[in-house]
Amino acid sequence: MKEFILKLDAEALSLANAGGKGANLNRLIRAGMPVPPGYVISTAAYRHFVAANELQAEIERISQVGKDPAAFEDASRQIRDLFSAGSMPDELAMAIGEAVQDFGDRPLAARSSATAEDLPEASFAGQQESYLNVRGRKALLEAVRLCWSSLWTARAMAYRREQGISPAEVSLAVVVQEMAPAESAGVLFTINPLTGNRGEMLVNATWGLGESLVAGRVNPDSLVLDKASGEIKEQELGDKALMTRAAEAGTAEVPVPEEQRSLPAITAEEAAELAALCRQVEALFGSPQDIEWALASGRIYLLQSRPVTALDSQAPGQAPGDDAWPPQINVAPLPFDYWSQMDMGERWPEPVTPFTWSTAEPMIAENQARSDSVRAIKGPFVDQVQWSRREYGRVYFNEGAMIHLLRDGFGMPAASISSAMGGQAHDQGADDGWRWGTFIRRIPAVVKMSLKWERDLKEYPDLFPIIDDWVETFLAADLSAADDAQLWAESQSIWYRRLMDAMDYHAVATGASSNNMGMLVSFVKRSTGDEQFAYRLMSGLKDVIAAEIVPALWQMANKLRELGLADVVLKNDPAMALTELRRAPGGEPFLELLEAFLRRHGHRCMSEAEWLFPRWIEVPEQVVESIGGYLRAGDEYNPLAAEAKQRQDREQATAEVEGKLDPLRRAYFRWALRRAHNTIRLRDNGQHYLVKLLLPMRIIYATLGQRWASRDWLEEADDFFFLVVPEIEGTIFAGKPQKAGLDLRKIVAQRRVAYDYWRTARFPETLGVDGRPMRPVLGVSATDVLSGIPASGGLARGRAAVIQSPAEAGRVEAGQILVTRS
Repeated sequence: MKEFILKLDAEALSLANAGGKGANLNRLIRAGMPVPPGYVISTAAYRHFVAANELQAEIERISQVGKDPAAFEDASRQIRDLFSAGSMPDELAMAIGEAVQDFGDRPLAARSSATAEDLPEASFAGQQESYLNVRGRKALLEAVRLCWSSLWTARAMAYRREQGISPAEVSLAVVVQEMAPAESAGVLFTINPLTGNRGEMLVNATWGLGESLVAGRVNPDSLVLDKASGEIKEQELGDKALMTRAAEAGTAEVPVPEEQRSLPAITAEEAAELAALCRQVEALFGSPQDIEWALASGRIYLLQSRPVTALDSQAPGQAPGDDAWPPQINVAPLPFDYWSQMDMGERWPEPVTPFTWSTAEPMIAENQARSDSVRAIKGPFVDQVQWSRREYGRVYFNEGAMIHLLRDGFGMPAASISSAMGGQAHDQGADDGWRWGTFIRRIPAVVKMSLKWERDLKEYPDLFPIIDDWVETFLAADLSAADDAQLWAESQSIWYRRLMDAMDYHAVATGASSNNMGMLVSFVKRSTGDEQFAYRLMSGLKDVIAAEIVPALWQMANKLRELGLADVVLKNDPAMALTELRRAPGGEPFLELLEAFLRRHGHRCMSEAEWLFPRWIEVPEQVVESIGGYLRAGDEYNPLAAEAKQRQDREQATAEVEGKLDPLRRAYFRWALRRAHNTIRLRDNGQHYLVKLLLPMRIIYATLGQRWASRDWLEEADDFFFLVVPEIEGTIFAGKPQKAGLDLRKIVAQRRVAYDYWRTARFPETLGVDGRPMRPVLGVSATDVLSGIPASGGLARGRAAVIQSPAEAGRVEAGQILVTRS
């Protein structure tokens, strides 16, 4: 029984018996830090419960699922049901009951502490559960059981799978402490995670217990502290509209009184005291820490400390492994340089691979040099601009140069254009209105450019069937007849040139759609006083190719239901489901729909500008995975009905606007609306064909990777994308990597280390002229509304679900509003 219960300050505590949270709290207590007293229900107790109920084999069986988020959710539910149904062994219940007597009737906190959490190389923050204001033996036994079962949440299981941690390796302890009756609480980072500045600390603070903050349901105070002195350098007060308080049983979220919301949840003196404590914590652990704290009766308590693993604390180029591969042309900085994720964050939401960047950087530079607006200026700066750069593993665009081009080159207000392209509308300390003198001088260039744009807009659609023929011919060819040099030459001399020519047309369509939409929004706002009308006028457009995807997936899901094959998708991982569907009797009607879908849309994928990711035609199981989502949605969702409703709303909005206009302005409105519709449709359909031109190049590169892996030059075919163009060309021309003086396996291994680091590291949205992180000038206060790009028509009210990647999509619940970065 002694092995089941351990004092929180015991010398015998370790990661193995107390989990990450317990082991870290033990170090804090033994170093004299203010930690609430308590004990640990050890991992031996967890294993005893699992063994007594014969759960381990069943847990391991159920947890062997594919990557589908819904499969993890289903497995999690089954495993947690096992814990709920299991019997608590008498000797374990007795040991826990005896320990709880030490606290009398004081409220307790029961916190999960897994053996694979709070490690320097992996962050499992928030993936297991905690229970506050636990009172009495019966409530504690139930809280412990729930903590144990939370080792098997869908999120924790998926993360452990990604980290390569086996279900057989993990166990869980429960930290039981006296609960600090916090008046305010929060987190402190001993490094500023927004900028990577090790001389600053970042504090988030809110009223009450910290659960609302950790769950993301409250807008907290945010303070940047000088690390050495603890003085406040920056402070932004959140509205702190909710707080978590102890209830009769457990906790409850209650509104914060209006007069308290605008008050700071932590004073300057308290912040300085907290900073001093946390400097000691960082010194104790020897690395930057993420520390949870509470303030009760004027005393600070430390509730948890974990290493900060997702940092941008390392300067660019200082990731582990090999991150110095560019080739990158770093020209002398210009005074107006300002780097943001403008447009690039949409194209590359993840870090770029070496091969992608070594092909994309010259492509971006050439595209800008060929652009009509750049060529029209002919200013001294044009040939000196570096338009893109890779930092923190990601691609940044020189938004400052674009602003300079539009504002100082053409006299146009740049912020609206920047915002339309996903930029930060950086102020640069200057008025952003029209500069009429400059604009008037540029009228001849603008007229010339406009005439060319009109020609390009008419010619661009003629290219679409030609692209279809090019790609269809390529897909029918036998690539095995060509050697490496011939394949590489085809990708560079044929497909690259075709892609660049199409990009010229697409840049015109993109610029025209932005301009026309901007003009329409401005006109509608002046005429009606409500610019939202303009966005309703764009909904439900006909003949947009990308809009075919969702109805097609939905129709395939309905066909599976009709054929009685839905369970094949719902009960298997996507790859196995596709195999079963291909040999299922009567499955031909579905397979015909799938084949037609792949012919039309098979060149698309999650991140189309990244060569690493296969297209749907290469991995059709990804389409099957998406179909599974529509099967799980049930009968209520009908995209055809939704599209019809959008069209009806567009027609109604059009009629409402026209009803407010006189005949002359009505004629202009109809012309402007038609222009906006046409160019937006052309831009979207042009994107479909631009991406289609990438498919032959991607297949060529994947083929080279497969060949090189079969020759043992690479460990895996995908390793090809961790090489750069000069290395690939050197290998091809030499005949083998050894003759080119290259150890490709070693090169790739080091670059994968850096790539994996940047995938989990935080990164800034903007960089200054010196390439260092800076905060964008957004002007958002606690009372402002944060706005983004709407993805669906209509109005909705609900809790936000902030999703960072497709792997987290399973977290979205009915009634929530999806918020994501791209």
